[in-house]
Amino acid sequence: MMKKWGALSLSLALLGSTSIPASAFAAQSVSAPAEQAPEQAPEQEVELSPELMEALDYADRMDAIVKYEDTAADAFNSIQSVSESNRKSVYKTLNSVVVPNYSKFYYQLKQIKPTGKELVKIHSYYLQGASLQLQGMELIKKSLYGSKINWTTYKAGQAKLKSGKAKLNVFIGSFEKYMDGLQ
Repeated sequence: MMKKWGALSLSLALLGSTSIPASAFAAQSVSAPAEQAPEQAPEQEVELSPELMEALDYADRMDAIVKYEDTAADAFNSIQSVSESNRKSVYKTLNSVVVPNYSKFYYQLKQIKPTGKELVKIHSYYLQGASLQLQGMELIKKSLYGSKINWTTYKAGQAKLKSGKAKLNVFIGSFEKYMDGLQ
């Protein structure tokens, strides 16, 4: 059975209110009962195409690593704003939870090597988006390290997050379209 994935978009109420998406695999969307696929009788066997089998395997491999991305996104989303007064606590959250978990996620994401031409192309958008997101998080963390916030570095981090989100949105749309075409 094909799982329906929804994008979970998180926002950080910081300068410019840039939002970063969590995993496209973060939350299974809840379908209304009328939208759910009918259950097949046990005696019916459904033969899956090699492309669909690979896509389902890809989704399963993502399920195994998405916990790191979810942890990072939840901690990042818990930050309401950045100011001189909360700079240290935000830095600690980024340094101890967000960046380490997102780094683990990105490392594991790079280990996934789909073989189908179309899935390789789609996966590359996820890799690009996740890389930009991680770079943005690291820049924001760096901007908070000194005794004062380096707003130039902070804004550069926000720009990376925005670029990463755009790539992740391309991945989400492409993956959903690909899966719809396989069914």
